Order: sequence, then structure tokens, then C-alpha cells
Amino acid sequence: MSALENNIYITSCAASGLLWSLCYVLLIRRAALDKAHAMPLAALCANLSWEFIFGFVHPDEPPMNYINIVWCCVDVIIVWQYLRYARAEFPKTIPQRWFVPFFCLSLAAAFFGILTLTRDLNDWHGSYTGWGGQLLISITMISLLVKRGSVRGQSLYIVLSRFLGSVVLIPGQYIQAPESRFLIFIYVAFIVFDLIYITLYIRQAKLEGINPWKRL
Repeated sequence: MSALENNIYITSCAASGLLWSLCYVLLIRRAALDKAHAMPLAALCANLSWEFIFGFVHPDEPPMNYINIVWCCVDVIIVWQYLRYARAEFPKTIPQRWFVPFFCLSLAAAFFGILTLTRDLNDWHGSYTGWGGQLLISITMISLLVKRGSVRGQSLYIVLSRFLGSVVLIPGQYIQAPESRFLIFIYVAFIVFDLIYITLYIRQAKLEGINPWKRL
């Protein structure tokens, strides 16, 4: 990696780290205000697993390894909020005593799935699993919004900070994997799904008589 590429990589990671950190703060705040979990189960399990793996198990290159550790610690709060608030939305046809075991099973599946795929592909930067997780978040956020039929637990600024935090990371990622067709597909796909989510969110907010730009 040349000096220029290294500077681009560090700047890209730092900008992404700041924007994603803002996303986490807004996400936690909104969940606390609305008493509703703000991140879908599949996305939460994949996110926490990825950050733990590339912060502690297979640390990424600085500064991403330090950012991953911080995010992993913040994710503990999001997990606590999920366990506190999501039980109310757990399917009534399933015994409530299965709620926590199902969460633990989902987390274990995500962790070992990401870990084994990382080792099989020698993907030591977590590029494929990380960006795959981005697409998972984009799709499951749409699903959560549609399922609830409400903007509870969500705000436009949460998705915008996450969206921009991911976009600014693309230059740094391109330096690490410039020839990956899969990653190019992911870049396009997550942008498309995030734009769909933003459109649906604004529509739903207006249906509820909420100004989406004034809701933090």
C-alpha cells in the first residue's frame, strides 16, 4: 500500500467510524425514547459477531480494529435494548420462554457463520462478511418498518448516518479489494435498498403526522 493509498484508507475508515458511531448513538437514543428495539435480530447478531471477530479474534488493520472494539462495546447496549423491548413483538404463537434461547441461538449461528466463512475465504479484513452484513441491515430494516407499520424505534438520521458511514468507507475498501465483483454488487445493492427504506420511512412518517426531518 502506497503512502497515498494509506492516507486514503485511514481517512476513509476514520470518517466511517465517526458516522457509524453517530448512527449508534441515535439508534440507542431512539430505542430508549420509543421503548422499541431499533435493529432487527438478524442484523444485530451479524453486526455484533462481525465487530467482535474483527476487533478481538482476527483484528483488522488500524484504525479499523480499534473502531470495531468500540462498536462492539456499544453493541452491548443495543443487545440489552433488544432483550428488553423486543419480547413484546415476539410472535404470540411461540412460547415466551423461547425468546432468549432463540436470540442466543441466532447470535451463535451468526458468529460461527462469519468466523468459518472468514477462514474459508481467507477474508482477514472481513470485507465479504462485513459488506454482506451491510446489505442484510438494509433489507431487514425495510422488513422491520413494514412489519411494524410505524416509525417506532427509527429516525431518518439513523439511516442517513449509517448510509453515509458506509459510502465513505468504499474508497478504503476498494484499496483492499480492488478487483472484487461481489463487493461492487454489494455497494450498488445496499444503496438501492437504503434509498427504498428512506422513501418508505418518509411516507410512513407523513402517514403518522410526523415530520421526518424533525424526528431525531
